[in-house]
Amino acid sequence: MGVLPLSPGGARTDEYCVRVADTSDAELHRVRRIHQLRSYRIASVIRIGVVGLMIAAMIIGTPRYEWPQQALLIVLYALVAQFALARAFSPFQWLQRGRLIGIGRLEPFAFTIVDVATLTVFQVLSTDRIDPLLIMMLLPIFIGLDTSSRRAAVVLACSMAGFLVAVLEDPFMREEFGLAECLFRFTLYACLCGTAYMAVRMEERHTRAIAGLSALREELLAQTMTASDVLQRRISESIHDGPLQDVLAVRQEVVELRAAYPGDERVERALSGLQIASQSLRQATFELHPAVLEQAGLGAAVQELAAYTQRRSGIEVSTDIDYPIRDEIDRIVFGAVRELLSNVVHHSKARHASVTLGVTDGKCVLNVTDDGVGFNAETMARRLGEGHIGLESHRTRVDAAGGIFAILDAPVGTHICVEVPLKG
Repeated sequence: MGVLPLSPGGARTDEYCVRVADTSDAELHRVRRIHQLRSYRIASVIRIGVVGLMIAAMIIGTPRYEWPQQALLIVLYALVAQFALARAFSPFQWLQRGRLIGIGRLEPFAFTIVDVATLTVFQVLSTDRIDPLLIMMLLPIFIGLDTSSRRAAVVLACSMAGFLVAVLEDPFMREEFGLAECLFRFTLYACLCGTAYMAVRMEERHTRAIAGLSALREELLAQTMTASDVLQRRISESIHDGPLQDVLAVRQEVVELRAAYPGDERVERALSGLQIASQSLRQATFELHPAVLEQAGLGAAVQELAAYTQRRSGIEVSTDIDYPIRDEIDRIVFGAVRELLSNVVHHSKARHASVTLGVTDGKCVLNVTDDGVGFNAETMARRLGEGHIGLESHRTRVDAAGGIFAILDAPVGTHICVEVPLKG
């Protein structure tokens, strides 16, 4: 597949726009779910604080004969708050291909409705309405954490209705402050709800912007990788069809010359040099464009690369590969393996290295370890400052694909882990 320009024309424009739109929609869904999980966790923590405020308002601001009903409501709400907190911070909450596993789509919305209903009932059950009424001011904060303006509008409308009922049905407030001031208090609450709605709208636009930029980044990465693959393929084919064939032809002639002049050391040296040159050219074509990657997949290509690294360097390279699939990110991962093994050969002074490759939770997971001199982020930064951009360029590609390129602590040598989400 060729490279699609940023400003293509004709049918390629339509193809480009459709592809970016599809990527953007998927990325928007993924980013929204991430923000939803974050907001869900923040709200669950705030909800525990609201339980404490309700207890304080009951003890300080309401007569004792009202405590049983309010205490029952607080206990039930505390159980809901604890359940929400446990759900939000459960280790089983994680994202797979943009889908939030373990949290239903309407679950945060349901908990927010419970918040509105509980605080409204708590306000109605109290004869001293001031302290409970102040607690209701926290409702827009809960709702302002939402990531959907439609859900926020529905819940805010319910919240305003509950606040209006709590104010107007209270004879104490009407007699003490008058109807005009009660309506003024409701207007202030409505303004607070409006502010919360605007916050949700801004968050929604911010999420769309992030998703759009992320989708564009992935599209640019795909274009860059495609352009790089095309260039490397051309160079590989040029080497294979040009210099390599010339070297093989000359080598054949030298073989014939050796038969005519047996025992000539100059002929033997020339033949040995041509043998080394042909092997180097073959390896260059493999590293530039490994045909096995297209024909047999990433697992076979990594296995062959590890075997070649062991042959040329003398470093024992063990492999544990369980990657029976093909994916768009295979070339990114192969490039990372190639660069990491190259670093092992040239910098690690290791005797043994290992490569593990597999699929876990919808991600391609690569681990490369060695027992050499060690490597850390400071070393990587120093080499980057010296102009060695190879490893950094691959880390950038992994980051752009939504993955992680991490240097892990190891008792001896170096351990680098690469995780890239499968595009599927």
